Amino acid sequence: MPATHWATFAHDAASVPRARHVVRTVLDGAGLDEMATAEIEIVLSEIVGNAVRHARPLTDGAIHVQCEITVEVRPHVEIAVTDGGSPGRAVAKRTATDSDTGGRGLSIVDGLADEWGVVEDVDNLSRTVWASFGGPTRNHPH
Repeated sequence: MPATHWATFAHDAASVPRARHVVRTVLDGAGLDEMATAEIEIVLSEIVGNAVRHARPLTDGAIHVQCEITVEVRPHVEIAVTDGGSPGRAVAKRTATDSDTGGRGLSIVDGLADEWGVVEDVDNLSRTVWASFGGPTRNHPH
């Protein structure tokens, strides 16, 4: 049976380390090795950082973070960050040049997560960026 944990954070840069700390606490004891936990933390940092830099907050002024852990044969973790979206701006991996100071975040997410994606909810003015570790997603469309 999956264990799902939710947390709400302010829409500011200080939320990146706070979100990492909360998810690290949730992941402790889930049977993950240190490398897997570190990779999940890196991906979470990128997604939360992007939400703060490039998206609006939700109507409550915050961003929401979800972490779901399922342990069957091996642990499976899904993280999701929901923000207020960014009208007219799609979430997409890009190729940064050597001189670019940004633009590598989603390439990092793509390299570390087994899968990742974006769910736009136009009715609720929100966007969720999710990532799956330990196998394919169980919660999100492809």
